Amino acid sequence: MSPKGAEYVDPRDLAPNSPLEDLVAAYVQELADKGRSARTVPAYARYLRDFVDFIQDGSVARVADLDVRALKAYSTHLSRREAVIGRRPGGRRISAATKNLHLIALRGLLKYAQTLDLPVPAPEKVDLAKAQEPDPDARHLEASKLEQLLAAPVLTRTDGLRTRALLELLCATGCRISEVMALDRADLQLDPRAPAPADGVRVLDEVAVLGKGGKHRRVFLTARAREWIAKYLSARRDDDAALFVSRRRKADGSYRMSVWMAQRSIADAALRAGLAENVSPHWLRHAAITQWTTEMGLPAAQRLAGHKHIASTNRYLGGSDAELKELYKRRIG
Repeated sequence: MSPKGAEYVDPRDLAPNSPLEDLVAAYVQELADKGRSARTVPAYARYLRDFVDFIQDGSVARVADLDVRALKAYSTHLSRREAVIGRRPGGRRISAATKNLHLIALRGLLKYAQTLDLPVPAPEKVDLAKAQEPDPDARHLEASKLEQLLAAPVLTRTDGLRTRALLELLCATGCRISEVMALDRADLQLDPRAPAPADGVRVLDEVAVLGKGGKHRRVFLTARAREWIAKYLSARRDDDAALFVSRRRKADGSYRMSVWMAQRSIADAALRAGLAENVSPHWLRHAAITQWTTEMGLPAAQRLAGHKHIASTNRYLGGSDAELKELYKRRIG
C-alpha cells in the first residue's frame, strides 16, 4: 500500500461503498505528495495495512464499515498484541507508545476522509493509549562520565578517530543519529577561510541537517568538534561522499555508515570507558538539549533540537538531586 509503484487512486472516485484499501491508498498518496519523510510514508502504509487486515476479516472492507465500534475493537486488538522480537512474538504486550503509532496513523486516515466529505467517525473517537512519560534523570550522564566516554576511542586507528569525531559531533549539535548518518562531506562547507589544524582540512562551525518532516535546520559545531572531524577526514583515504563511512559497501555502492553501526560504535566506546550506563546516541542528544536549556533557555533549545512543539523539548529536561542542590546554593549565595 505504498505509493511507489502502486496504481493511482483518484480521491474523486471515493465513496462510502469504495474499498477501504482505496481510501488508505489515496491517503498514503497524499502523504507522499505533501513531502512527508521517506520513513513516515511507508510506516503509515504499514500501520494502515494492519488496520485494513483486521477490519476485513475475510471480506472486502468498505469505507462505510468505518464506525466507532470498529475503531474500539482495533484498539483493544492492539492492546492484546504481543511485541515481536526478531521474527517471533516476544511474549509481552506491545508498549503504549507502539500502539499509539498505529492509532495516530488511523487518526490521520479519518481526518483525510473527512476532508473528502466521507461518512467516517471523527478522528477524536480514536483514543490514544496513555504512555508513561520517560524520566529525564534516567538518561542523565554526568560531565565526568561524558569526558570518559569521549576519551575512550583508540585514536591510533581510523575507526577510533571516526568514533571520537562522531561523539564530538553529537555532543555539539544534539542531532539525531539518523540526521548525522545522512550528512555528506560537502555539507560541512569546507571553506578555505575557516580556521583549521595544520593538516589543512577546514571545517566551518555550522551545518545544515535534514530533520523530521523533511525540514532543514542549522546546527553549530564547537571548536573541539571541528578539530576532531578534521582529524578524521584527514585520515580518510577514500573518496566516498558520506561524512562517516564503514568498511561495508551498501547496495548503492556507497560505504556510508549505517545507524546501527553508529549505535554499536558508541556502545563499544561506553564499554571501553567502563560506564555502567547503556549509552546511546540519544543520550548525547539528551545531554546537549539539557545544556542548551540551562545556558540559553527553553525556546532556543527547542529550535536547536528541531522540535516542533516545546513540550517535546521539555521532556528531555531533568536534574539529579545534587545538581538541584548546587543550583539552589547559587541562587541564594
